[in-house]
Amino acid sequence: MAVLGVLSPFLGGWYFGGVLEGIARTAADADATVVAVQTLDAGTDQVELTEPPHPPYPLAWDHAAGFVVIVNAASAKYLHEIQATGRPVVAVSHDYPELECSTVFPDNRVGVRAAVEHLIRHGHRRIGFAGFLNALDQHERYETYRQTLRSYGIEPDPDLLFAATDNQEAGGARAAHAMLAAGMPSTAVVTGTDLNAMGLLRVLTEAGCRLPDDQAVVGFDDLSDAAFTVPRLTTVRQPLFQVGATAAEALLAAVGGNGGSPVRHEVATELVVRESCGCPPSVGVTALRAEGQSQYRERVRLQHAVSSQYDMSLDLLRSHEQDPRQLVWLRRTPARAGCLGLWTAGDQSLEIAGHFDRSVPAPPPLPPVSASGFPPAEILDAARGEPGTLTFVVPVRVGHRDWGLLATVDRVDLRAATGREPINQWAALLTVALDYQAALHTLREQEEQLRASALHDHLTGLPNRAYFLQLLAAALQRGSDVAVLFVDLNGFKYINDTYGHAVGDGILVEVADRLRAELGGHGTAGRFGGDEFLVLLDDSRSPEATARRLLSALNRPHRRDGRTLVVSASIGVARAHRTPLSDADALVREADAAMYRAKSRRTGVESE
Repeated sequence: MAVLGVLSPFLGGWYFGGVLEGIARTAADADATVVAVQTLDAGTDQVELTEPPHPPYPLAWDHAAGFVVIVNAASAKYLHEIQATGRPVVAVSHDYPELECSTVFPDNRVGVRAAVEHLIRHGHRRIGFAGFLNALDQHERYETYRQTLRSYGIEPDPDLLFAATDNQEAGGARAAHAMLAAGMPSTAVVTGTDLNAMGLLRVLTEAGCRLPDDQAVVGFDDLSDAAFTVPRLTTVRQPLFQVGATAAEALLAAVGGNGGSPVRHEVATELVVRESCGCPPSVGVTALRAEGQSQYRERVRLQHAVSSQYDMSLDLLRSHEQDPRQLVWLRRTPARAGCLGLWTAGDQSLEIAGHFDRSVPAPPPLPPVSASGFPPAEILDAARGEPGTLTFVVPVRVGHRDWGLLATVDRVDLRAATGREPINQWAALLTVALDYQAALHTLREQEEQLRASALHDHLTGLPNRAYFLQLLAAALQRGSDVAVLFVDLNGFKYINDTYGHAVGDGILVEVADRLRAELGGHGTAGRFGGDEFLVLLDDSRSPEATARRLLSALNRPHRRDGRTLVVSASIGVARAHRTPLSDADALVREADAAMYRAKSRRTGVESE
């Protein structure tokens, strides 16, 4: 079964979702499946892409027989690298002059020409245009608007061009403010998008304009909300499903070796007449009832979506309670399956940290894969046999923090606002949860380091005086029959003063190593301070024998910088008998006194 790859800035919403749905349905009809890769970071809101991103990895290349790229989702260089592997590319709504590839466009000219002609038939001559001309399709719509006016003997007036800052409502609102500031020089306006039109309608209505009497408005896209504006928006319908289907058909033909030379495919648009252009209302009772039912269903869907998103968000925010990498939170979503791949250090491979399958209570772990092999075949298989279902891949990356990739098997969400698609938000929240988990891990490590620093000698790593006394006090409280050895180094001060602290420190570290080695797991050594050490023995039956074994090890010469240096030791022994003892300090003092007797008598070892 063939796999068709899709590169898209976003993976849902009316536009990208509409194209994706057409691709997915057509692929299913051809017994193929689809893996769609989001090329923008997780959590990216709706943006106007002036420069196409360059994905840093060959994502899904091992699976995909070819790629559909929606608008400028990837750089020409990246697409050329794909073509160099023998995989064909089909571009949607964007020209790549550097590439030889087939393209698919909605026919902007048919729809815009119909819109302008419709306004002219209403008697308008002062027809403006409001849109974001930095976008290729907007510029094409603007040029068609100008050509249509000229074909009717109307010279386009540059003062009737009202620039929008983007394709969104905010851009339309900005254009409306420009219209008001100019004194409303037009009687009708064609907008670049429905969202532009909605922003424009809102601002003009708030300014007291009577629409469409003071200004007729026509949009472009036919969003579902266009039927519910006041007045209802006349607009040009983009056949996005058919655009996606045409792109999939072109890619399937190319994959099968029947693509031929690159072709520009154009899918016809059509004018949808409502009331914002000045036409009378044409909605009957039956249609109104259907619209009301549609609104009710949408309200129920939104309530369910918000509730599900809220619960899932809380799950991810509780990452300190449950590891978000396990993907248990996906059970609160409609996803059928999914996996999380986390980058491994030093290469482009991904460790599959989490595997989710709704049909299996505990899906098996999956082996690591390369970026080109992600998502694993098991995830792609979960999307087969279900028309309209495809595999989505989103970077778990926000800003400079790149954790890896999230893949899910799900249906396209057409109703979400562009940039607000559920999977986009899931990946963003997952990134934050992983950041939090990493920060918590770092804090715990630092806490442990601080604790270790507070309880251990920084030079030798042995328990310091305070910690040793804690260990001794705990042993005494348990009633253990313990013994304490107090170790003092003879001749150390001379070596330290003569050869320097570096040599002295080296000897102290070696003394600590010898103590650890001789004790094994049968005692605890600590540093009392300076050249003095302590040893806690859990069994006081033969502490003198242990002391003499330690003495033999400590009296061995040291080699430092080509020199043989001799440091001897004196050891005092004190036992904790089963009779009550005042405290740990008292036992250490007894061992200290015994050590001084050993030093003065030069016997090496003395007991209290």
